[in-house]
Amino acid sequence: MSHKIEIAPTGRASCRGCKKNITKGIPRFCEEFANPYSDEGAMSFRYWHLECAATKLANELAPVLAAYDGPLEGRASVEALVAEHLRPPMPHAEHAPNGRARCRACDESIAKGELRVAFERTFDGPMGPQKGASYVHARCLTRYLEREKEQGREAPELGELVRQVEANSLAGPHPTLEANELAELRTTLGAGA
Repeated sequence: MSHKIEIAPTGRASCRGCKKNITKGIPRFCEEFANPYSDEGAMSFRYWHLECAATKLANELAPVLAAYDGPLEGRASVEALVAEHLRPPMPHAEHAPNGRARCRACDESIAKGELRVAFERTFDGPMGPQKGASYVHARCLTRYLEREKEQGREAPELGELVRQVEANSLAGPHPTLEANELAELRTTLGAGA
């Protein structure tokens, strides 16, 4: 099993995005996840309207949508939503869109507009392990990597991480940084301009 698009066989499933029932006979996105109530580690599905999945799970929906060859009314609008909501690969650098995130290294708020680095983290949620983003001030990145190693987690070397961040921050349809901002990032990280 893996993520898939299928025609809803009944009208009983609720969309994980908008919480409304998914009408029988329309295509829906099936998000595979590890069932936390299974002793054997069985997999299960969460169901989404295609439009809701396109806004919340664009990266997961994109390859499934591209591979789906069945009839799909409004495919162009769903593809446009996916393209608009694609997230850059992790790790990447960006300017904080608001001041709500806290730095994982110093535990201080990251101010709106401040340069930060986003990492993908897996955490235990109410429905089992879930993936989400965690953020670090660019100036705290070295401290964050040291802390990850101290806690026994795998962490790349700073030079390799800077290369990944640079590549991911300029990639895709919505780059998170402009080329001139990479010099600011390098200087902040002490990697040289």
